[in-house]
Amino acid sequence: MSSYIAIGLMSGSSLDGLDICCAEFLGDLSSDIWSHRIIKACTVPYSEPWAERLRTASDLCGEDLIRLHVDYGHFLGQNVRKFIDDNKIESVHLVSSHGHTVFHQPTHGLTFQLGEGETIASYVRCMVVNNFRTKDVALHGQGAPLVPMGEMCLFTQYDLCLNLGGIANVSIRDRNEAYDVCVCNMALNFLAQRLDTRLRFDEDGAAAKSGSVLESVLGDLNSLQYYNELPPKSLGREWFEEYMRPILDVKRFRINDLLCTMVEHIAQQITAAVKKSSEGMSVQSRSLLVTGGGTLNVHLLDRLRSTLNAEFANAINIVEIEEDMINYKEALVFGFLGLRCLLGLVNISKDVTGAERDSIAGSIHFGTDLAPLNNQFAREFKFNFRKVSNAACWKDSFKQS
Repeated sequence: MSSYIAIGLMSGSSLDGLDICCAEFLGDLSSDIWSHRIIKACTVPYSEPWAERLRTASDLCGEDLIRLHVDYGHFLGQNVRKFIDDNKIESVHLVSSHGHTVFHQPTHGLTFQLGEGETIASYVRCMVVNNFRTKDVALHGQGAPLVPMGEMCLFTQYDLCLNLGGIANVSIRDRNEAYDVCVCNMALNFLAQRLDTRLRFDEDGAAAKSGSVLESVLGDLNSLQYYNELPPKSLGREWFEEYMRPILDVKRFRINDLLCTMVEHIAQQITAAVKKSSEGMSVQSRSLLVTGGGTLNVHLLDRLRSTLNAEFANAINIVEIEEDMINYKEALVFGFLGLRCLLGLVNISKDVTGAERDSIAGSIHFGTDLAPLNNQFAREFKFNFRKVSNAACWKDSFKQS
């Protein structure tokens, strides 16, 4: 068994802030069986200027977008350096950064996450891995969701894993399937900020709970074409802006009612996804791990429990876990995906994304200290790189032009 210390960085579409998670991964490379524990974790809230820069990044011209890409790399590097120093973390094998998504249009062969990797690496002594989605999109995959690979390795005790982030996505272990279900906090936070510009989110779902469901709006939301498409499939901010935001007409309807309706929509779509995952199965009892910022929305969780219980007669057991895992599971998983990249292990599954093949994704950047090149981790990295490079299938795996 080998032990690795990784720091994962995650910035979601809900713009809550930068999640930083330092974790130990203990695993056997031959069996690919892993365990994990969170050592330290925190969220760095975005200042309003930073939140605005990220929120409007898709409107920038080329030069300004590149500047933001580099500036955000400095932001990530500075904050991970401060995190290491503040927590007196003496040994880190790698930093793994998801970045912040600006564009995600897999049908057009395009995905882009802010946070320039070499810039991040200038602040740390270890290796840095980023840019996880591009290769899968190049292989005609969705480039999302990526967290399910980590869930299937690290959370094998659960039948289903649900993340309530800016977008809600589900992983179904017994079908080796995962996809984006619906927009979640991205829409709820958008509405909360229209209710009161000082709000980042609807705390506990209080505003949503005070509203009433708008049946016509709920019908329009549930009728969106995306819900008729089969997996693999994914969502991005562009989809929200084009298809969902016009339905959430804040000038026509009370915002509390729109929040209440959106919560109902999320609960119904997740329940529908769980129902689809159970087709052809005799459902006695299934465990559902729920994580992400939306888990702290009391009203959303109440409505989700209610719709699941109504559909499955209490056969779906929502698992409650420690708060660190609720808040930092995505950052934890990206630390793990970066580790798999360096060890030459598959970290994106074609079964999830619909790509032509499984892949080892991520751009690798060396930190400022060359000494780690001689340690055991680096030797394993170099050994696995040679092993992959020399494999017979390597020569046959190139795409035909």
